[in-house]
Amino acid sequence: MRKSNRLMNASKVCRKSGAVMLLLPVFLLGACEAASERVAQEAESSGSLSGAPHRGAEAPGNGGRGSRDYVRYDPPVTLTTIRVNEPGMKFAPGDSYNNNPWTRAYEKQLGIRVETLWSDDGGQYNRKLDLMIASGDIPDFFRVNGAQLQQLAESGLIADLTDVYAANVSDRAKKLLDDRGPEPISLATIDGRLMAIPWTSTLTEAASVLHVRTDWLKKLNLPEPRSIGDVLTISSAFTASDPDGNGIRDTYGLALDRNFNLAAGFFNGLHAYRNIWIESGKELAYGTVQPEMKEALALLREMYASGQIDPDFGIKDEAGVYESIAFGKIGMFYGSPFAGSFPLQQAKKRDPSMEWKAYPLPSVDDRKARPQVPLDVSGYWVVSKEAKQPEALLRLLDFWIETYYENDSEESYYEFNQSRDNNPVWKMAVVSLAKQYKNVDESLRIIEAMETKDRSGLNPEDKGVLQRIETYLRDGGADGWMWNYMFSKGGSLSVADYYRRNDLYQRERFTSLPLPITQRKSEALGRLQSETFTKIVVGLLPVEEFDRFAEQWKSAGGREMTDEVNEWYRKRGSSLHK
Repeated sequence: MRKSNRLMNASKVCRKSGAVMLLLPVFLLGACEAASERVAQEAESSGSLSGAPHRGAEAPGNGGRGSRDYVRYDPPVTLTTIRVNEPGMKFAPGDSYNNNPWTRAYEKQLGIRVETLWSDDGGQYNRKLDLMIASGDIPDFFRVNGAQLQQLAESGLIADLTDVYAANVSDRAKKLLDDRGPEPISLATIDGRLMAIPWTSTLTEAASVLHVRTDWLKKLNLPEPRSIGDVLTISSAFTASDPDGNGIRDTYGLALDRNFNLAAGFFNGLHAYRNIWIESGKELAYGTVQPEMKEALALLREMYASGQIDPDFGIKDEAGVYESIAFGKIGMFYGSPFAGSFPLQQAKKRDPSMEWKAYPLPSVDDRKARPQVPLDVSGYWVVSKEAKQPEALLRLLDFWIETYYENDSEESYYEFNQSRDNNPVWKMAVVSLAKQYKNVDESLRIIEAMETKDRSGLNPEDKGVLQRIETYLRDGGADGWMWNYMFSKGGSLSVADYYRRNDLYQRERFTSLPLPITQRKSEALGRLQSETFTKIVVGLLPVEEFDRFAEQWKSAGGREMTDEVNEWYRKRGSSLHK
């Protein structure tokens, strides 16, 4: 099959890479792509939940429902939960998940004692929770993924929250959820009944940007990336022109990992969308098997063949690729705006001469590239049907919103948000909801304060970030670099703001809990995809094999899956996205 003109023009740049490295690719089995569904799940088991509530005497703030905020249980009630271990957080001496600033505040101000039954790392947590669900012995409230929510609802183990939510949700919590549109609540609704509170995330503001080593750009007199053609030119030079000056051809132009997670932004620049459902006329189509993906894989294949991609990418996960970035071996990668924190902060500490800049996704043509964004719901809060006060979950969530987002007390900020020694105390909270553009909005406030010299609109967290930026700009050093990289004008969060202002997102259009056929078929189809993509890129299969893969995908269950998704779309989905 002939390439389109735009692909032929773009690929010419790839061929101008100077000496071509002879690569002997090893047979690579693509790793099964587990959907990295972050599900920190917290739960509570049976407890004596009696006691007449009264208003807490020391409740902070005046929330949306006035005196109904922080209604205190007296005597206190005990709720049980389970937790995912939080990375990067440490407890003060004597503290634990059962005894920390947040749990002490819950008891003092809400009359709610929280008992964590156990905690574990993410994967093991899900396995242990699945066993609890199978046994029917579940905690009082906890966080689950979509499949677990369905299982719990079908087995009758969780409470119907429809009336509880209508009677008890605070104005601030309702606004936070309603600001996302109808999808979050719809996702948590089964057969017309609200069975969970959606755990909203910041995945939209984390949409992919292109991170580029600008010190290498300057050294090699290269343009900033405005198009896919520019990306290919830069990648070729970063590979062949010795940007690190060591006289050895040991650098790579573009990062790629074995699961192709770091390729999302590159794919999007060619209007290809992997692992999401997109609108195609009046129906939905799976982005992975569309023709644009073939063009993107063809370019990656050429880049790999000319040495611009690490030949070991097929055995490296994202952590392994980030290590190569930190060691100065890769000059460009697609990733979240928060890559300034990791891996770039570590890279900067190792080599202070490194300079990076984040750019909007370059496009292959005159259409703007749209970064793909998944569902902005990372899980669901559920309540056991045995819990006698299911509304307690909503009180905990309301307390989180005011304490984390609306607090203007510096003392409270250091106690509940980020300690003076930069410990993320907020991770100790047992429940949370995220504002969609929390960090983008913070960046805008900081930029305005820097330009106007007026800090009156800053909250304690903003002031802390601004202080780190100003210290970095004044004194240098690596410690404050990441804050400047992300939050200052022209930083990575400015790119995220550009996406928001121009609504430059390719959103997942299948906004439903997992459907039966999808649950049965997606794992095997994911393996087929991963193996085929890897073999095409390393040259073990011709590019034309993509067409056979697309047909295999359909015959192995993809066609059934597409029919199932479009049946949902005709019934409910199209109305959600009007």
